Amino acid sequence: MAMRHVDWNQEYPEVPEKVHRSVLEALSVLDKQEQEAGKMKKAPKKRMILLAAAFVALVGTTAAAAGIFQWNERAGQVFEADEETRNELTMNQMAEDVSQTVTDQGITITAIQIIQDKNRFYALFEVTAEDPDMQITSDCSLDYTLDFVGNEDPFIARGWGFVGEYEQEVSNTRYFEIRGTKHEQSNEDLIMNLHFTGLRGEPEIKAGEGELLVSGNWDFSLNIRTSDMISHEVNQAYELDGYSTHIETVAFSPLSMTIVYDGADVRAMETGEEVCLDQLDELRALYPTGVRYEDGTVMDEGLMIPLVEGFSNGEETYELRLPFDKVVDPERITALLIGDTVVEL
Repeated sequence: MAMRHVDWNQEYPEVPEKVHRSVLEALSVLDKQEQEAGKMKKAPKKRMILLAAAFVALVGTTAAAAGIFQWNERAGQVFEADEETRNELTMNQMAEDVSQTVTDQGITITAIQIIQDKNRFYALFEVTAEDPDMQITSDCSLDYTLDFVGNEDPFIARGWGFVGEYEQEVSNTRYFEIRGTKHEQSNEDLIMNLHFTGLRGEPEIKAGEGELLVSGNWDFSLNIRTSDMISHEVNQAYELDGYSTHIETVAFSPLSMTIVYDGADVRAMETGEEVCLDQLDELRALYPTGVRYEDGTVMDEGLMIPLVEGFSNGEETYELRLPFDKVVDPERITALLIGDTVVEL
């Protein structure tokens, strides 16, 4: 595939072990009350009180978990979402408040937040120099190495850097971002040990490497998680830019989507448009532009540029994996929009 740039548990979100224990203890008391029901006239009332207490312990803790996580302003710019959707991402562990801070050689690096799904990974850091006169610009860089504790690298592509001047003024502190596109086969949760080794200044030439300003050790341990997507069998042809193009399946998470086309139809479009997909040319007629909810609300994403696209299964299929800029609710999606084409799901 071609690489682009860069049970109770099932019914409720995960909660701390102590809450599970509280619920189990309450239910255990209820069992004892059932056995003594003939001797205790007020057992039904006590049963309701204990059951209510167990429920409050469970729901109250999950609600608190959502409140503890506070989205960083920069992360909110990268992933546009309302408060309800942000809380949902937190409950599903797609958004995680890291809050790890390391200081060495006058430089403090804080791992702030991770946002990720099956396809995408985003980690936000803040780098601060104790010296207020040290100016960290978008052209500065951080040296780092990664270790996946005996596991294979889950990323097919990765990019990193300080945020631009139009997003943050130049000072002695600056946000640093790492973005990754995960391998399709990357389906296991794992630990990523991240080791920053140095801060570099602006390079003298565009493609060069800046002078090493500070070397040190800043170590972080981050979770790489996977997540399920909601899949739809389409198996229908649609007219896309004058070409009959069969869509096999589409799948959604809040952060990304996957669409699978018939490979032969894509080759026919490629020939007609006189482009070469094997040389990273594009067929923009294949790119979605948004989704529609059951109430008619349209989540317009604009032209969605793939994270990864390419032929698979011996060219039987052509697969696109694309990012959502505006976070969506997969359970509410009833249609995929590809330009003026509406793919009902």
